[in-house]
Amino acid sequence: MRAIGYVRVSTEEQAKEGISIENQIERIKSYCNYKGFELIEIIRDEGISGGKNRERGGFVSLLDRIEQNGFDAIVLYSLERISRDMLTLLCLEKYLNAYNIELHTVEGEINTSTPDGFMSFAMRAFLGEMERRQIKYRTKKALEYKKQKGEVVGQIPYGYKREGDSLIPEEKEQEVIRIVNRLYGQGKGISAIAKRLTQLGYRTRQGKNFRAEQVKRIVREYEPVYSHNGSKKAKQIKEFILSIA
Repeated sequence: MRAIGYVRVSTEEQAKEGISIENQIERIKSYCNYKGFELIEIIRDEGISGGKNRERGGFVSLLDRIEQNGFDAIVLYSLERISRDMLTLLCLEKYLNAYNIELHTVEGEINTSTPDGFMSFAMRAFLGEMERRQIKYRTKKALEYKKQKGEVVGQIPYGYKREGDSLIPEEKEQEVIRIVNRLYGQGKGISAIAKRLTQLGYRTRQGKNFRAEQVKRIVREYEPVYSHNGSKKAKQIKEFILSIA
């Protein structure tokens, strides 16, 4: 059986022991040797957070390779290396199934070619989604609490500045948030928004050009302001549901 490995590590995770690109590659190689797979290629996304799937060059390349066929399985260290978003994982599994390609993970030894393996896959996807939502919920509540109390704990949130013991809006940064809001609502990618901010002359607090990771943090922190884009996304999801056989 011919297999392709996929590895990913975000900027924040690079320093964590046991999750490095090198560690993932070694674990995937060992798994393939154990299963008797021929590992023909390893696709990387290094220093890339989850974010929008289209922003991850390696992941896009992986989807292209699936269409080209020529292999029988994808091997990951864990499902979280693809995503913690349950919809992304379920869509990927259905996509792979259409090409008769199996999905294997080293952690948990998931194998979607069997009913039991698919059940393990679905449960892990569900748990990843729960973790993602819990992190998002806790972050949102913590930020709301700090704003209500006017307290500053740790770094001052983007879009605000300290005045005495309170936080007040920082107009220049609020402008950036509004621009990010508008462009993201139009469906622009994170990297494209960072480039546009630089073109407009906006700089970070350190006086540097915006990078994708910084724009992504603004999107996550101020997600409620993007609710106007909800109906568009809902229509896209509806069309996707109707397209499923």
